Amino acid sequence: MKKCVLFILSLFLFLPSGLLLPVEVSEQQDIAIFGLTQYSYNIPDEVLGYVDSSIKSEFIKLKRFNVLGYGQYRIGSDDIDGFIKRIREIRSEKAKEAGTFDEKFGTVVIKGEDFDKIANSFLVVIPSLSNYNVSRDRTEYTSGNTTYVVDSYTIDIVIDITFIDVREGTQEESLRVTGSGKNEDRGRAGREAVDQAISGLAYNIKQIEIFKIKSGVIRVRGDTVFFELGRNLGVKPGDEYEVMTKQEIGKTGRIVELPTGLVRVKKVYPEITEAKIVYQKGKITEGDQLVEVPRFGAQLSFYTGLMKVDIPDMNYDIMLVGDNLLLPNYYYISLDQKERSHSPVAGIRFVKNLGYRYRGVLDATALLNFPLIGGLGELGIGSSLYKRRMSIDLLAAVGLLYMTTFSKDLERSSLLFDNLLIDGKKIEFNKDPVLNIYGVAVGLKGGIGLNFRIKPNSALRAAVNYRLYTPIKNWHLHIEETSGGTKESVTIRSDSENIHELEGGMKRVSISGYEINLAFTLQF
Repeated sequence: MKKCVLFILSLFLFLPSGLLLPVEVSEQQDIAIFGLTQYSYNIPDEVLGYVDSSIKSEFIKLKRFNVLGYGQYRIGSDDIDGFIKRIREIRSEKAKEAGTFDEKFGTVVIKGEDFDKIANSFLVVIPSLSNYNVSRDRTEYTSGNTTYVVDSYTIDIVIDITFIDVREGTQEESLRVTGSGKNEDRGRAGREAVDQAISGLAYNIKQIEIFKIKSGVIRVRGDTVFFELGRNLGVKPGDEYEVMTKQEIGKTGRIVELPTGLVRVKKVYPEITEAKIVYQKGKITEGDQLVEVPRFGAQLSFYTGLMKVDIPDMNYDIMLVGDNLLLPNYYYISLDQKERSHSPVAGIRFVKNLGYRYRGVLDATALLNFPLIGGLGELGIGSSLYKRRMSIDLLAAVGLLYMTTFSKDLERSSLLFDNLLIDGKKIEFNKDPVLNIYGVAVGLKGGIGLNFRIKPNSALRAAVNYRLYTPIKNWHLHIEETSGGTKESVTIRSDSENIHELEGGMKRVSISGYEINLAFTLQF
């Protein structure tokens, strides 16, 4: 720890004089947040207060603002222009040492001492309610001789958030967030709607140019870049920053800043950050401008490949036998499953960053074998090792396999019988019965992938995985009538006596083994 502190101090001791002058470095600014303006909407006080605290909390968690809460003031959109005008006037009056006076905007009166602080802040945030719709669904259900009525509420909410640049006296930006909630408790439904609306607010805020963190490179050592700012302004491991370099356009003399590189944050200290170079078009040097690349911190991949399977030959009819042993009757389907040792796969991977190195991974894979198709859902944790544009990721996951067939029409072996009695359930042929087969397995997956970053927001990936899953031995056969009035259905296992012994039945299927795939990844 002592060596780390000495190293950080040495960075500042050996900085060239005037290094930070040409670059813009963000500072923590005062931001005043007003209460939600609701107009004529009948929004409960508990939900109104929840909106105020939720919006304020999102700004506080970003750490890039000194949040001043003025939830008691709810300025309508019709009064925003007047508010901006008065802001300009009061700043002008400040030069003449004007006193502080209460200010009135519509029905809202802002105390003089509060208005003085607001007028000296960086930004003012004014949220207003654009829609608050409540619908009620009533459901009746009977238990014994008693009928119960249950109400559930669906609430849709739309909030517009206006940002006012106090120093310039202008409306800077505006955002619209929406959410929906459903619950038997009206207040809880409202809070769920607010949570959904506010959930993406931090990400949307970081998309606004004036809110992006900006800093300057203060030292470069090999692939490592150090820059000002750290936990004090909300910098986190895994964040990415574009390197902006001043360049002249032709011989016009006009200087512009162009992105020439990308760095990823590795370690964060209170007032300084260590990052690794992802790529660079030119040499990154002290004094280069860094600008935050706002991201949700997730990746979405689309992949396809080949997977090892063990599917035996089942290219025959499956015949169902009725319960009546004296006068048996039969239904059957043609399974048409040929032997397979490999199967093509396609899928989607969702990755959520958990810092610089670790991430949560969710894979949804389709096993494209026919007629037995499969779906795999696998959840795990991964770790990455980076070297410039290249990275190697490791994965450990648990998963669930669901294999099934499309529903097939049942055929009857004789016109003498109009129904099939199975497990006490009568399946009638004139109600168009169908048969669906399904089975489930669980297991583990380990994998290794090689990634190449082709653009700031995209990458290519090649991966090798190995699965160790329980085999599917006990299949389920679901028979269901599809037409007529009351539709009967029954499910039997693949070892049921209702499956003809002399005909083929369902056999053991396994997917344990390797998989290779190629993927295209988008960064968010």
